[in-house]
Amino acid sequence: MEKQVKKWTHANYGIQLTITDKEFEDAKLMMLKEFQKDYEAPGFRKGAAPLDMVEKNIKPEYVSTWAYEKLINKGLQEILKEQPDIKLIGEPYDLKQEKKEGNTIIDMKLDIFPEVEVVDNNREKQSVTPIDNTATKEEIEGTLMNIKKQYADYEDVETIQLDTISKIALEYLDKEGKIINTGHTYIGEQEFAEDPFFPKTFVNKKRDEIIEFNHDEKKLPAVFHNKKSDTKAEKIKLTVKDIKKIVLPEMDAEMLKKLLWEDTKFKNEDDLIEHIKESIEHQKYDQELIKKIEEVLQNLRNKSMKVMIPQTLVNEELKTRIQSLEKKLWGKEKMDEYFKKMGDEKAKSFFEDIIKAAEESLEKFFILQKFTQLLKLDIDWNQAEHMAVEQKIYDKLVKNDGTEKNTKKPHGH
Repeated sequence: MEKQVKKWTHANYGIQLTITDKEFEDAKLMMLKEFQKDYEAPGFRKGAAPLDMVEKNIKPEYVSTWAYEKLINKGLQEILKEQPDIKLIGEPYDLKQEKKEGNTIIDMKLDIFPEVEVVDNNREKQSVTPIDNTATKEEIEGTLMNIKKQYADYEDVETIQLDTISKIALEYLDKEGKIINTGHTYIGEQEFAEDPFFPKTFVNKKRDEIIEFNHDEKKLPAVFHNKKSDTKAEKIKLTVKDIKKIVLPEMDAEMLKKLLWEDTKFKNEDDLIEHIKESIEHQKYDQELIKKIEEVLQNLRNKSMKVMIPQTLVNEELKTRIQSLEKKLWGKEKMDEYFKKMGDEKAKSFFEDIIKAAEESLEKFFILQKFTQLLKLDIDWNQAEHMAVEQKIYDKLVKNDGTEKNTKKPHGH
């Protein structure tokens, strides 16, 4: 069997096998003998039927396919022995077969394990500044407030204030004063903070009080635009229906035990604040760590290292991402329905983006592996814990810039 191997630029090899008719007949004979062992025919013991009788009871195309598969596998095994540096992965694809001068020529492609090419020594210049994961007063207070709001009570009050949330009934009127559309909205802290219109219009208004405006969408916030009726609204009537004051809980030992955990270690609000501070610092540390190492990898990927990802690995990554998408969309049928509604062009663009993201993710992974090797970092990729690789790279590259920052590693690093 003659073998030709040519490396292509897309992380694959072009392989050509030239199989003689004799090699094919020998493989075919081997296959028939295998079938003969289990073949039962009237008048013959099991395994003793003549080969021509065995062959007549097997589809010719099956015999041919089996024989060529055996020969292809034999040829590939010989190539790997002759060229042990080649790391083939996946299954052959783009198979083409033709008869020529008594031989069968089989062309195919096979992907190889990605190899990262180091273009220059720019990697030696890579560094990162220390992580500042200080939890600010605003972040701590904001998180504490959000926790309190989760367990807040609401009491009925008669007047809208900045610390209330109110239900407002909406009526859209045409030029004759006829109601053409209705609805409702809620006015609270977020609206008061986002647009001066809300406190100016609603603060000090009482339950059942009516407010009426010309329906000018250029002057009114979007929440008051008439979106459901084809008839033009001339006026909008707002009626205050319900007003509730947000009553935040006091985070004492009893409340913490009641609202959070029965075995909570928090005894008072100060303990909770310290926990919030540690949680924010942990989250900020992880976010900054990922960001800094991502920047390093991006620099290497653009300038110093190149890697070509074979379609076998891209397809596997794509398959994983599609399966994850199916779960998010509650199954394949829901996903297909989602893409159908999206339309052919948008769906095509969406899948192209997924493929691109899959390829970029794999490129970064292999560059990450190569970079850790060049840094001489001891990484067990099968056992590495969450963020452990990023942390080791950071520790190797971090340079003190002279500023005083909170670079303490949170628990778990």
